[in-house]
Amino acid sequence: MKKIWTKVKSFFKETFAPSPLVLSDGTISVPPKPIMPYILIGLVVVFYFAAQVTNFSLWVLITRFFNFQYGPISYIKRFFPVDWSYMPKVVDPILETIQMSFLGSFLGSVMALPAAFLASNNLTKNKFVLTATRGVLSIFRSLPILIYAVFFKLIFGLGALPGTIAIAVFTFGIVAKMLFEKIETIDLGAYQAIQSTGASKLRSFISAIIPEILPSYYSMSLYAFEINIRYAAILGYVGAGGIGFDLDNAMKIINNNNRIIPIVLFIFITVVLIENLSRFLRRRLG
Repeated sequence: MKKIWTKVKSFFKETFAPSPLVLSDGTISVPPKPIMPYILIGLVVVFYFAAQVTNFSLWVLITRFFNFQYGPISYIKRFFPVDWSYMPKVVDPILETIQMSFLGSFLGSVMALPAAFLASNNLTKNKFVLTATRGVLSIFRSLPILIYAVFFKLIFGLGALPGTIAIAVFTFGIVAKMLFEKIETIDLGAYQAIQSTGASKLRSFISAIIPEILPSYYSMSLYAFEINIRYAAILGYVGAGGIGFDLDNAMKIINNNNRIIPIVLFIFITVVLIENLSRFLRRRLG
């Protein structure tokens, strides 16, 4: 028992305070104290309190998951036999989802361009305008897209319009953030040279900055469109149009559970196709 305790004590001592090393020339080198053990201890403490707050239980997770009467396995059984005859009815909602994503991504990306100009500290010297623009962008990025969808649904009613506006606002915040960070890294030599000829800031921006950031701007917009396809698929849960409305009904109504697989299959195919198309275009534009 004493030997075990000695080994444990030595292990912790070497972990938190390594012994000095004697080099071949007699020089004594003191290794720096490693930070990783303290990080691991901090993670364990955070995990413990997080588990206490959320009532997390690994035992409950395992027993519920493999519960054949009330667990997920019993729910998945409701998907069968699959109602493949419902597939033609999924086409229109899927097309609506794609249209919402495309239009919302396009509008948001267009609005992001002037906002990125105003939020770039190397182009905008007015501190009030710079701070206000960045503050607005931070507010837009802080709220999830479902909150926007619910808000615009209260204004415009049910349908694809509130979903499209929600996607546009969400895209605006994300693309503008990435774009002004890109602008702040570029060389302003050409921009300043054009300005020195008497051109306005806007004209200088269009002539010197736009051509340099255009490939990145296209790539960011396509990436946002790719993300928005996934988000648009769930906006129907709050009545904001798209395939999510059909999926919500299929999951809530027991008699319609056999429609879930055709709907999910269509969503999966759509997301994969859009992802590959977006990746191809971003590679060509890059």
